[in-house]
Amino acid sequence: MGKFRTGVVSAAILLSATIATAHHSFARYDLENSIEINGTLTAFSIRNPHVTLELTTSDGQTTWHIESMNPRRWDNAGIPRDVAAVGETVTIIGWPAENGDPSMALGTIITDRGTTVVRDRIRQGDRDR
Repeated sequence: MGKFRTGVVSAAILLSATIATAHHSFARYDLENSIEINGTLTAFSIRNPHVTLELTTSDGQTTWHIESMNPRRWDNAGIPRDVAAVGETVTIIGWPAENGDPSMALGTIITDRGTTVVRDRIRQGDRDR
């Protein structure tokens, strides 16, 4: 029974590590090519596990899901929590999903109030977003 229990615990730990790594990976984004989108910010959330935004394009045809680092890193980087507001027209520069979905990793936010660089690059070795 001891070996069975040890095997189950080991499998659970490995599975947890795999899920955690997958969750914190930006592997789904095309990190070689950034894009720029414009529109109205329709959601902005600074909650664990990641800061997230939603932007509806100026033509109203597409809503983009935008993911950033975790709130602790956002605060540690000195990015103001009021960098942008829902309803505001913004330009987002970031890395698009490789599968063509309207989602991206956040790089820069440009508002009428100015430009805020959130991340100038993402390395796959970075674990804590």
